[in-house]
Amino acid sequence: MKIFLAFATLFSFLILSNNAHTQGTITVDSITFDKILQRFHTVLLKFDDKFPYGPFQDNFKDLVDSVANAKDFVIAEVPVTDRDNRENYHFGLNHYAFKPDFPVYRLFIKDTPTPIKYVGDRTADDLKRFLLRNTKVWLGLSGTIELLHELSGEFIDATLNNDTDTQTLLLEKAQNRVNTILDTKDQKSGEMYLKVMEAVMKDGIEFFKREERRIHNLLKGKVTKEKKIELRHRENILLSFKPLKESASKLTDVAKDQAASANEQIQETTMDAHKEL
Repeated sequence: MKIFLAFATLFSFLILSNNAHTQGTITVDSITFDKILQRFHTVLLKFDDKFPYGPFQDNFKDLVDSVANAKDFVIAEVPVTDRDNRENYHFGLNHYAFKPDFPVYRLFIKDTPTPIKYVGDRTADDLKRFLLRNTKVWLGLSGTIELLHELSGEFIDATLNNDTDTQTLLLEKAQNRVNTILDTKDQKSGEMYLKVMEAVMKDGIEFFKREERRIHNLLKGKVTKEKKIELRHRENILLSFKPLKESASKLTDVAKDQAASANEQIQETTMDAHKEL
């Protein structure tokens, strides 16, 4: 019986140890994180338990897999414990990352002094939207094409300005780029970009809400594996169509609001931490 318990304990430890690091990310502490910031333009930092598990972790793994091809962007993990040596405990406090809220995400962008706080529902799709709303980095989501990603943002800027001439020019430019694509799968994705642009020129900005709702409803139903992949690709392509000017101007305002709202909470939590020491 003792041998069985010992084996079970060892087996559980090995499972937990395997969960301590997510493949495709970098595990950091306060010192190594500074080095990561110097190396990459954009860093998504995740504070979480040392051995995370459950739906939130599954969504995190989904996000990591989807941005594997991203350039100058990395996801870093900070394992936090509040017992024994309190690994990264104060590192978390410094970034308003409190254990009851785990996992907590912060987005660091080069030349932006304050990180952006993520306040969504922590699903993979919402995390992707958060990244796309707040960065100009092409994240390499499945089905998306780097050649068309920035054009998509320019197209939406023109749409919001009711600039039909620029819309037409960008559609033509996108068509020319699609014509240079050799890979069959990428050609199919390129055609999706063009169809989205054409639909927006016809139906206006409201097309996105209707299309996102349509895709969501289809994914909830019974569809083949191939159709599901196609719908996911289309969903990712829609995320490319975000205003470039808006994302640039939002960074400073969002950071200021977050710093003000979190200041009182961090002071109270830090005082409690000192009392415990």
